[in-house]
Amino acid sequence: MAPTTEVKHVIAKLENGDEVKIPYWEIDSGAEGPVLFVLSNQHGNEINGCEAIRRFVEIAKVELQKGKVFAMPSANILALRKRRPHINLGPEQPYGDDEGHNMNRTWPGKADGNDTERQSYAIWEGVAKHATHVIDLHSWSRFSATGGITKADRPEVRALADVAAIRFVHVRKPGGKADKTISAYTNGRGGACYTIELTTQYAIVEHEVERGRRAVLNIAKHLGMIDGELEGQDEPVIYLDKAKETEIEAETTGLFVEAGLATWDYVEKGQKLGHIMNDETLETHEIVAPVSGYLKEYGIRRPNCDVALPAQHPYASVGDLIASIVEPDVG
Repeated sequence: MAPTTEVKHVIAKLENGDEVKIPYWEIDSGAEGPVLFVLSNQHGNEINGCEAIRRFVEIAKVELQKGKVFAMPSANILALRKRRPHINLGPEQPYGDDEGHNMNRTWPGKADGNDTERQSYAIWEGVAKHATHVIDLHSWSRFSATGGITKADRPEVRALADVAAIRFVHVRKPGGKADKTISAYTNGRGGACYTIELTTQYAIVEHEVERGRRAVLNIAKHLGMIDGELEGQDEPVIYLDKAKETEIEAETTGLFVEAGLATWDYVEKGQKLGHIMNDETLETHEIVAPVSGYLKEYGIRRPNCDVALPAQHPYASVGDLIASIVEPDVG
């Protein structure tokens, strides 16, 4: 039996009495199996996952064999329309100025909360609480490599990370400060949620969209929902708790000129990473890789580079991070 696909909506009732409709695809195979919820755009400037989900849906609505998929490209539709991380932010306000509007810290939401909490509540009650597995797609700034996030004590989530073909996996220690992310809430209820941070905000980047699509499709195949070979399994997946990371810092001031590299790239020891043109002497200081490995961080930036252009300026001060290189499996 061919799967059925419908566009449905959850409806959030806002504080002023208005309603906002949040659309999602529901794809039903007609056969028993896992229920996979894929969402993105909890922050309105993190948009690569939106297109990654659309591309996955084009496959799933034809090839889904078992279970059901809920696919929500824009969970925080109010922030998307404002083109901001949170609905309360103005120009260059950092994520931390959320005043309770960081959707990623509001789960499972509140029916009588602020407008962000009300969106989360509608999504949780309408879709998320019915899922056995969740994939939460975000986006870091372009300076940090695409990575996944799992907990050391959650083998069910690590199994998703093993197959997603996302190069860097950040492993969080058990316990610690409790948060209200959809990942923590889902995992705490016995489900399995894998969070993926794609690279680059405010823009759709083709290779990042494809990494997101591939990761979601691989997980669906791993769960037995879609047939076929997993993609990208010959590429290394590096668990950062088992790897050595070497940081390269600026030793002089001036403009850092990148050498056409990008995060995820493999670099050889001695390979040029770029150079700094000193702003006083005009001397050129070459920056080379001190070890061989994969670029996890690359480029000059400062705090709040995810919302402010000056924080993305490539002028380096002494001690600024230029890059970090990860050597896998040395721990």
